[in-house]
Amino acid sequence: MTRPVRHQALWLFGCLLFACTIGCGDSGVTSGFVKFVEDGSPVTGGSVEFRRESDTKRFAGRISPDGTFELMDENGKVGLPPGRYDVVVVQIVLTEDLAMMHHTHGLTVAKKYADYYSSNLKAEVSEGQMDPVEIIVEAEPEPAETPYTITQ
Repeated sequence: MTRPVRHQALWLFGCLLFACTIGCGDSGVTSGFVKFVEDGSPVTGGSVEFRRESDTKRFAGRISPDGTFELMDENGKVGLPPGRYDVVVVQIVLTEDLAMMHHTHGLTVAKKYADYYSSNLKAEVSEGQMDPVEIIVEAEPEPAETPYTITQ
């Protein structure tokens, strides 16, 4: 009689473990990509941050060379729960003027996207959505080359 009870207990434990695994999985969308409106090329570096409008909770990720990113909360949990989000895209370029004329990383993200007050980027994730989030940004205009003159 102990054998059937043991099997039932193991079966019950397995069902509970399965239920916890389903309930504790990643929430919603886990990834996305960033591309330029000018030519559709991917943003090849930097980071993205999503700030939920309802409670300002933040989710962030690094942009890979192919323009993709994976979002995580501050505890490292992967996923972007349903809701409306303000979005920023930050790309640090050292010595900006030199980098814009001689860089090898493709187009540069316009500076306005690095601040929540000026980016105007929004994202909405619906319940059950699993499709990646698409973010489209403008490139920073290249500066006009100005000839340097040396005066004495």
